[in-house]
Amino acid sequence: MKKLFLVPALLAGCASSPPPQHVYANVNVPAVQIVVDPRVQQMSRQEVISATQDCETNGMRAVPIMSKRLISGMMSDIIIDVQCMPKPKYPY
Repeated sequence: MKKLFLVPALLAGCASSPPPQHVYANVNVPAVQIVVDPRVQQMSRQEVISATQDCETNGMRAVPIMSKRLISGMMSDIIIDVQCMPKPKYPY
């Protein structure tokens, strides 16, 4: 009989406790500013091809660095750089 009274009392006590406060709830978020450089130039098709071939001849893989530019009212992807990265040892 005492057990039947003890269980609802414990459950009621847990339900009335306030929810835990997370650590990140009161942290001040730093101000973030997006800086756009209008002088970024698009690589030509031949520049991209030669950069890709340079990476492949050195045994590396070419990774294009893309950006977006507003062209005729539509956002378009442009290649602004090609980086050479090492090839993975094991294929996926």
